Amino acid sequence: MLIILTFILNAGLNFLLGLLIAAALGPGAYGRFSIAFTAATLTSTLVFDWLRLSATRFYNEQTRASAPELRATLNAGYLGGALILLALAGATLPLGQDFGMGRPMIGAAILFAIASGLFEFFAALLRARFHNLAYSSLIILKNILAFASMVGAGYVFRDATLVMAMAAASVLISTFALWRQTADPRSRLPQASRGQIVAYLRYGAPIVVANIFYQAVMLANRGFAAAHIDFAAAGKLSLATDMTIRLIVVAGAALDILLFQIAVHRRAAAGADAGAAQVSRNSALILAVLTLLCLGYMASLPAFAALAAPAKFRDTFEPLSLILAPGVALFCVGQFCLNPIAQLEHRTGLTLVAALATAALDLGLIWFGPFSPTIANLAVIHSASLAAGVFLMAALTWPWRAYWPRARDVATIALAGAASFFAMWPLRHSGPPILSLALVAFAGSVVFGAVLYILDLGGMVRPAAAKTLEKLGYRRMAPAQGL
Repeated sequence: MLIILTFILNAGLNFLLGLLIAAALGPGAYGRFSIAFTAATLTSTLVFDWLRLSATRFYNEQTRASAPELRATLNAGYLGGALILLALAGATLPLGQDFGMGRPMIGAAILFAIASGLFEFFAALLRARFHNLAYSSLIILKNILAFASMVGAGYVFRDATLVMAMAAASVLISTFALWRQTADPRSRLPQASRGQIVAYLRYGAPIVVANIFYQAVMLANRGFAAAHIDFAAAGKLSLATDMTIRLIVVAGAALDILLFQIAVHRRAAAGADAGAAQVSRNSALILAVLTLLCLGYMASLPAFAALAAPAKFRDTFEPLSLILAPGVALFCVGQFCLNPIAQLEHRTGLTLVAALATAALDLGLIWFGPFSPTIANLAVIHSASLAAGVFLMAALTWPWRAYWPRARDVATIALAGAASFFAMWPLRHSGPPILSLALVAFAGSVVFGAVLYILDLGGMVRPAAAKTLEKLGYRRMAPAQGL
């Protein structure tokens, strides 16, 4: 539970951090920052994300004690990736190719990519060993440093490059502060195995490349907006996209970070059928949370935009977010309900096929479709492409549909979603923004929860409610004896 709470806190703080940086820099400078940040994140994913995936899947306390070469291999993988990035930077930066961003920004972005890779690697090691307190400390320290340095640099200097440099510094400092908690004294770099590196790359590469395609789509959309409209338009599209993704993805990711480990353990302990049943239950829970969050976000957008969106972004934030929310929610269904199937069945190539189709559709429509270059059209194309990729992933995982949530559970969630949406939508303009936001949240959660309780989603809701009431001190009174 601590890991889930920490993950939610981290996502919420990142959400707020993005809004504050956008407000400090303004649309034009934020457009440059968001393009550089997305490119750095894409680079870090490409070079280092296979380490995070492999650590989460294969590293634990038992392997730490019995197979020190595993950690040595992961360490060697990180060092190799960092050296490759530094060598590429040293070879290309002197040539003066900066893509209109400026060489200092390119250098700061590369430094952030290397620092972010180390941070995510260490965080994965702590999660894999269930060192929840150390993991939480790492996340909290990183956020404290990021708020102090990035927001401060943004408001004082209004310099996007300095904000990017502070992002790299905050990640590096927090990682080195928790260095000892991730130490593995029995592991030495010469123990690294080339064969293990190949095996880990084979496992993680399809997922990594799939994530690259999804991130490349966002980068291409922003680059297209900057090139065909201006950097201010790219900034407005970036903020709506980033905030929508961060708000909706956090729910699925926070659950997945724990539920996937449970499914892995269940499969190892009780067999493939038990693992499939666990993923089915996990998926029903994740789908329910995503449905409520997406519909609630859409209904509350007028109030949310008035309260949270910086003034210079407010004219486009609500319409763009309304377009993007359904596609992002469906993307999360693919990531956290369907991708675990591919991971547990070692068919991670399926995720790559779906991502490639998503990217091809998005980029094809942007560059060759009969659409005028507006940020609203770019948002429609992005949302529709994400949805299409999820439907393709569902078709690809059809042979393993035992992992899917039961049809009855999907129908229950759909009914709860429809009922809550009809309850929330009339309240979206019900008064001052803070009151409207509170009313939408209250009405949606009560109606959605009531339907799930009445129909007892997956046979999980009523027992969970009864256990909660019992912990709070409420027990069903026993009938009087002798009556």
